[in-house]
Amino acid sequence: MSPSLLTPVERRHSGSDQARGLRDLVARRRTSVEFDRPVSRQCHTIVVAGGKGGVGRSVIALNLAILLAQRGGQVGLLDACPDFGNIELLCGLNGYWNLSHVAQGCRQLDEVSLTGPAGIRVVSGASELKSFSSVSSQGPHPLFSHLQSFESQLDWLVIDASGGSSSATREIALAADDLLIVATPEPTAVAEAYASVKAVATSRHPRLGLLVNQADSTAQAQQILDRLQQAAHSFLQVDLHRRGYIPRDPAVPMSVNERIPFVIQAPQSPAAEALRQLAQRWTRPLSATGVASFFSRLQNEEA
Repeated sequence: MSPSLLTPVERRHSGSDQARGLRDLVARRRTSVEFDRPVSRQCHTIVVAGGKGGVGRSVIALNLAILLAQRGGQVGLLDACPDFGNIELLCGLNGYWNLSHVAQGCRQLDEVSLTGPAGIRVVSGASELKSFSSVSSQGPHPLFSHLQSFESQLDWLVIDASGGSSSATREIALAADDLLIVATPEPTAVAEAYASVKAVATSRHPRLGLLVNQADSTAQAQQILDRLQQAAHSFLQVDLHRRGYIPRDPAVPMSVNERIPFVIQAPQSPAAEALRQLAQRWTRPLSATGVASFFSRLQNEEA
């Protein structure tokens, strides 16, 4: 219809509709550009791994992610544990869809991403993450374009992985900025922690950190840290970053039973205070344009 045949009210509505359509077009183009643009290194990736089951790896990963978010960062938490992940259970979430459904094309990443405590974005089902990183004759798996877009929105990405010496965790850890190995005072846990360090002790390993969980005393934790640090330096020529220790605290198992993270349920507890000190000391490099993102590096590991 010619503009001259429109009433003044109709012309105002027509102009509004045209402006809205133009804004929508610009937004779609911007989204497309951001989706295809190489991700700058604004997101810092921390892989939390434990030498053996029962060391509290998932509990540490969840509560650390919450503390980083409480400092004002945008935080994603990826559950990459094999079989059945624990993150959703630990923070009272219930999600049916996970990352495997995105890989199959059944769901979009935003549909499987759950909002957890302190606004962290929880994504489950990443145990087969490495299998999707292979570059075939048809190019990279479409899932990784979605994951790179997801990463570009974050300041921190915390990944709850399995045993540090497993091949899947090793590949994920080598692409990360930091690997936090969680051990307990049990001799088997200490031995497995050393095996985890050994598994990633290459010329291009991530920054390696060690955290002693469920320590009965400061002296006990320091003894374990000293022993592992000396062994790694002497036999592997690797320097371990001492990330401190978390004291044995009844608030932790209570929070697990009630599905409320202990840094929220008992923020003044000894365990929460110790982990908060770790989160406050954790630093990440400034954003760097042109440096590969975590998911790009993970694909390059396969290549």
